[in-house]
Amino acid sequence: MPGVNVLIPGLRTSTPAVSVSAVVLDYGNVLYAWEPIASVAGYVSADAWEEFVVDGGFLTWNERLDLGEPFEQVLNDYARAHPERPDWVEILSTYRANFPDSLTGPVPGTLGVVDDLLAAGVPLYLLSNFDAPTFPAARAMVPQLERFRGLMVSGQERQVKPSPVIFRRLLERYGLIAAFTLFVDDSPANIRGARAVGLRTHHFTGAGPLRADLIERGLLPRP
Repeated sequence: MPGVNVLIPGLRTSTPAVSVSAVVLDYGNVLYAWEPIASVAGYVSADAWEEFVVDGGFLTWNERLDLGEPFEQVLNDYARAHPERPDWVEILSTYRANFPDSLTGPVPGTLGVVDDLLAAGVPLYLLSNFDAPTFPAARAMVPQLERFRGLMVSGQERQVKPSPVIFRRLLERYGLIAAFTLFVDDSPANIRGARAVGLRTHHFTGAGPLRADLIERGLLPRP
């Protein structure tokens, strides 16, 4: 799952010169905010969490969950890797046990954009790096997902963005053509990965720029 939404030089939205017929959206920090510290709020201090993330390598270990590895295996390996820090093991357990609390609310404006795309008949798809057992709770938070044409979650596929494997699998499974498919994500690495397989891209920094891009591409009507 991605981090802070910052427009990165060299990652401008790809040109709308080619028409787009389908849109693929990320989940975390595009549709719904993911703030992992919220899952441990009240259990550990902010300083302890920061140390766990930076020195304990939280994001690296979390990627193993996104790859579909069983949590107990990841936790056991983490304990062996950090025998001197049982507190870090406990933090990881707390994070997973309270995962739904890390999803702190819809990203402002994005679900309105999704509603408008659905109303316009634009085929929508989800491609998200996500720990598979925790996804049903996340899915329930975005009822619009039930109207998407397809949902692809890394933990079920055992592949993560930005690997070209998962992008190509998405295209093949749903019969999409890369040049006519727009991929929306807040991660610069994922945007680069999508471009490498020929997808059109929008580097997400907020619902406003996304709506403007979709209007320019003709996917949403002008006011």
